[in-house]
Amino acid sequence: MTVSTKPVLKHVSTAATVVAIATAATLAGPAPTASAGGSCHPPLCSQTWNDSGKGFYALKNWCKSTGSTGSYTTKKPTCNNQKRNWLRPGERTKGTQDWDVFQVKKGRCFKVDFQLTPGRDFSKKYNRKDKKTIYVKVANNAFAKVRSSTC
Repeated sequence: MTVSTKPVLKHVSTAATVVAIATAATLAGPAPTASAGGSCHPPLCSQTWNDSGKGFYALKNWCKSTGSTGSYTTKKPTCNNQKRNWLRPGERTKGTQDWDVFQVKKGRCFKVDFQLTPGRDFSKKYNRKDKKTIYVKVANNAFAKVRSSTC
C-alpha cells in the first residue's frame, strides 16, 4: 500500500506561506492608515469586495484626517477630484489602487466583515433604513467585504 504525501506537503506549504507573510508584515512595521491623498504601497492598499446581491459605490479618498476602519460620516467626501467606482455583485476594487471609502445609501443595510493586515478582524452592521446615506472608511491595511445589503 502506498501513502500519498501530497496532502501533507500542501498543508506545510500553506503554513510556510502564512508564516512568511506574517514575518514580512512584522518586519515592515505598522501598516499606514488611509490617507486623503489616495496613495498606498501594494499590497497594503485598501480594498472593498462586494459579496452581496446589490451594487454600491466605492470612493477613492476619505478626505479627512481622522477616523479608522469602519468609522463613517454622513458628509460625502469631495476632495482631490474625487473618483467613484460602481461595484456590481461579485466585484472588488483593485488591490493595487487605494479606494478608501464605500457608500451605504439611505434605506440600505450592510453587513461588513473587515480584515486588517496584520491585526484583527471584525464585523459591523450599518442600518440606514430611514437614515441618511453614509460613507465608511477602509484604511490602507484593510479589506472590507460587504456580505449582505438587505435589512
